[in-house]
Amino acid sequence: MNNRAAFLICLDTAMLLLVWVLETIPLTGLELHQWLGFALCPLVLLHVVMQWQWCVTQFQRMFTPGAYRVRANALLNLALLVMMAAVLVSGVFVSRQATALVGESLGRVGVWSEVHGLLNFVLLVLVGLHLALNWEWIIAALRRRRPVRPGLAASPLRNGVAASGPRRPAFVTFLWRGLVVLLISSLAAGAVYFATAAMLPAKKHGPMEVQRVAPMTTNGPPKNQFAPRPRPADVPEGIGRLVFKMAVTVLVIIIGRYVLRLRL
Repeated sequence: MNNRAAFLICLDTAMLLLVWVLETIPLTGLELHQWLGFALCPLVLLHVVMQWQWCVTQFQRMFTPGAYRVRANALLNLALLVMMAAVLVSGVFVSRQATALVGESLGRVGVWSEVHGLLNFVLLVLVGLHLALNWEWIIAALRRRRPVRPGLAASPLRNGVAASGPRRPAFVTFLWRGLVVLLISSLAAGAVYFATAAMLPAKKHGPMEVQRVAPMTTNGPPKNQFAPRPRPADVPEGIGRLVFKMAVTVLVIIIGRYVLRLRL
């Protein structure tokens, strides 16, 4: 296994563990849940940027006649990016840290809370399908073989530039790719927000039970009037939910591999 593949395996494993833990708020409590969500955001960004060339190659091959499997794979990855962006951005916007700074200037907190709660299970299913799609690459990497993604080895582009053209500094390439991913993610999350807002009653609050309190109190400084209600940890319940989420992921991987026959 080369250094890049080893790093990707470690990165993806950390992301998967974080997704499982974030899906089980009783295990961590709401406060730690929010901080772990902040930690997942840069990991997702790094994952997409490191897989940039393969993603570009797959989307280029979508227009090849008869490339039905490539189209299905590209659409699945795009759906996962949209869903991950919607869940992470909505989680940030309903966190105590963000609402204390921006309030509802970037959208109704109740709607962001609904987006965050409703899409979590869909995200878990898409993560399982994504793992099923990349299963052969994962096994090859773990067996210390040199994993090669279909279509990438023969691509005329490497590291985002033509082979015969000038090479950008690695930092500049990484930075502009990251900015593109951030822009796409923000637009995706915004689209999901407005779609959800159009379907919800005007004052309905989400699963996190966003509370509004008086902005001024007699005992001290102003409180955050849009903050979600605190939820303490309940470890026994959290462990049970964690096992359930892991079982769902494994089941989706099996269905993706042997029923839907997902392959790269």
